[in-house]
Amino acid sequence: MPKETFFKIAEDKRERLLHEAACLFAERGYNQADVAQLASRAGVAKGSIYNYFESKEDLYLYVCRDGMQRSREAIYGDMDPEWDIYRQIEQIFRQGARFIQSHPEYLILYANISSAGMKRFSEQMSLEVEKYTADHLKHLIRRDMQRGLVRNDVDVNFAAFMVNSLYIIFITSLVSSHFKIRLQEYLEIDGDFTDEALESMIQGTTDMINNLLKPV
Repeated sequence: MPKETFFKIAEDKRERLLHEAACLFAERGYNQADVAQLASRAGVAKGSIYNYFESKEDLYLYVCRDGMQRSREAIYGDMDPEWDIYRQIEQIFRQGARFIQSHPEYLILYANISSAGMKRFSEQMSLEVEKYTADHLKHLIRRDMQRGLVRNDVDVNFAAFMVNSLYIIFITSLVSSHFKIRLQEYLEIDGDFTDEALESMIQGTTDMINNLLKPV
């Protein structure tokens, strides 16, 4: 957590510092990100960073958690918990795509946790990041299986894993050049992702998930 002093500064200053920190960590990685450069980009003195955070590591972890919370609010904030699993999955894909297109830095931070040399961060962050979504999807599958909306022969854990894996691959394809080219090749998409193409991809992916889960 930040020091108490961080929460005493003006909100716009806090937001600017968090935004610049997320972008810098995404651009350069944790090891190459320089606190002095961050201070310059955020328009604060270098010493101020350490007035707000004990270390660069504390700042990095807080920025990752802040991005995780912003993502969850964007995806789940307007979601009615009574919606069936199919409507909720569509919301997750659609709102997740919108959020990542506006804030690609947070997806890059998420992906970087799995890279070499980041084990100490993954040990602190990975379960915290994944458990929420895993529990949510498993709950939806079990609930709607009881409602007769999901096949009763579905392996709940594996189905939840596959749905989330498709989501991660999908949104990563909106940010990563490699995964974008990969998606374009498989789906035979020419040029950039227009709103129409994006909608078609979301619909196609969620339709496939629906067909796998719905009773015959």
